[in-house]
Amino acid sequence: MIFLLCSLSLSMLSAQSALNRLEDKTQFDLFSGPPLYQKYGQVSGVKVVFDIKKERLHFMNANRYTLHYEFCKNYLNYTGELSYFNSHNYGDKGNQKYLLANLNYFKTLDTYVLEISAVDTMSANNLLRLYQLIAEHSFIGSELKILLNTTRLQTLAPILKEKAPLIYPSDIYKNLTYQPIGKHKGYGTLKFVTDLTSSLNDIEPTDIVVLKETPLFLPEVAGILVAKFQTPLSHLTILGQNRKIPIAAYTSAFKDSSLYALEHKRVRYEVANDTFYIAVSNKKERKKRKQRTIKVASDLTVDSLIDIAKLGKKSFKYVGNKAANFGTLYRLARKNNFKTPEAAFSIPFYFYKQHIEHSEAAILISNLLSNPAILSQKDSLKNSLKQIRTSIKRSPINSGLLKAVKQKIHAKGTHKRMRFRSSTNAEDAKGFSGAGLYTSKTGIVDHPKKTLEKAIKKVWASLWSYEAFLERTYYGIDHKQVFMGILVHRSFPEEDVNGVAITKNIYREGNQGFVVNAQLGNESVVQPKEGIISDQFICYPDEADDIYKNTADYIATSSLTEGKPIMKPHEIKQLANQLHIIKRHFYRRIATGKSFLDFGMDIEFKLDGPNRQLYIKQARLYND
Repeated sequence: MIFLLCSLSLSMLSAQSALNRLEDKTQFDLFSGPPLYQKYGQVSGVKVVFDIKKERLHFMNANRYTLHYEFCKNYLNYTGELSYFNSHNYGDKGNQKYLLANLNYFKTLDTYVLEISAVDTMSANNLLRLYQLIAEHSFIGSELKILLNTTRLQTLAPILKEKAPLIYPSDIYKNLTYQPIGKHKGYGTLKFVTDLTSSLNDIEPTDIVVLKETPLFLPEVAGILVAKFQTPLSHLTILGQNRKIPIAAYTSAFKDSSLYALEHKRVRYEVANDTFYIAVSNKKERKKRKQRTIKVASDLTVDSLIDIAKLGKKSFKYVGNKAANFGTLYRLARKNNFKTPEAAFSIPFYFYKQHIEHSEAAILISNLLSNPAILSQKDSLKNSLKQIRTSIKRSPINSGLLKAVKQKIHAKGTHKRMRFRSSTNAEDAKGFSGAGLYTSKTGIVDHPKKTLEKAIKKVWASLWSYEAFLERTYYGIDHKQVFMGILVHRSFPEEDVNGVAITKNIYREGNQGFVVNAQLGNESVVQPKEGIISDQFICYPDEADDIYKNTADYIATSSLTEGKPIMKPHEIKQLANQLHIIKRHFYRRIATGKSFLDFGMDIEFKLDGPNRQLYIKQARLYND
């Protein structure tokens, strides 16, 4: 009878639209739901509305209302339009009717956090007032913390910390234990792998692998659980999204006895926002992967170096997608507020093909692709690919090409340190990103060791890396039709900031926002060293809704700056506006069937020089 009464009581409670008090965690759990911005894993939240005139606090039921506006309109009888509601209540203009916030619970920290929208300009006094009301009207009390997720809020820290405990984005990020990456499900045999490189021969396409370290490439597997957190544009994240396989980061993966109990067993693996699920599977559940086939185009008739100003959207057939997109960026830069790296030109496929035909590599490639026995054996395949790369690097380069490259560099100014970047017809394409598959090298004019010739040949040779070969095979790409062009421009040996951006809000579908990762100097954003975290934030262009202007919503801050943001507010604003221009241009050009808000480009940028000039160095379709 007692159990029935408790069940009835909980059922009645869960049917309510709002509470004026949260008595315990049971009530919080009944009223909570996933946050609108799913920036972190293992977090749930209850939305809060304080009616200023009536001085009444409301904890919204997430099962009945998703938005603050929806609750105010239907429960509090608010009559205004959404745009008016947003502009007058997410701010501190003196005429707002409500104070709005989220009360979030972070499971791994066992901490309750008051978070206001990054676009909200709520004053310190109102924020402290709201904090005090929630603390007094909930079981959390003084254990509640205020999240300082914007630079504006961080400037208020001296005032806020006098009356409330504070928490910063990095305090949350560095203590998380779970991160969803590819929210999919798969079936396979669970295997723990401490060293991926040495274990490649033992990994099968039907395996779900638990990895200790971030892999530099992605073998064909049915799913991945990795013990290291990933940035949104890490190679693992990008390649995994392309393949639509389940991927998650779980820092305790190698300490979890329940996972080890499933080792070598067939399991069902599913990644969700708050957690992942692994359980012994029914053999009938296994789904066979459909073989995809991606066709590539090429034109080998263009036999001269091409100035970047002459490259356009159709140039991919003879210089590759990276160089072709760079040509588009160059033209956009001339009309807008960013630059592309100077002294740029391209080396077409023609010269790669010529080099291959004048070396032993042509015969080696033919033998490899026509020999099923070599293709089916991992060690034999690796050895054959190594022989091809060695032949490419040892064969002398065409003297006419080398002379033309030097002349082109001299004609474009005084830059001597040049970056030679891979640009194939099998990367940066719709359905196939190819992130991290090929090599880029620096060559220095008249340098005794870092020669231009070595740089060119190493880039060419990277077309036949083991990782690139496997990835192309996975997508059914004909290796005989893949060619390497090279994009050349001056290098950035000492940039102030390097970063990557996704021109869509990956944390809230159908909503405004660009996701940016930025780091000091040339420390890698996509493949950081052990323990290094980059700035991660969401920003908005001026063309977004008015309430989003000049906003940066921080998810984490760099471990190299003691929590201080790397980019200044005006730099973030400039970046967001230029990202919007680039996104709009490519959206009109690339047919994906997505809405403009959900269309994404993967863009690399730098801040360089005494004035921290914004450079955009790469743009490719974000395949999700």
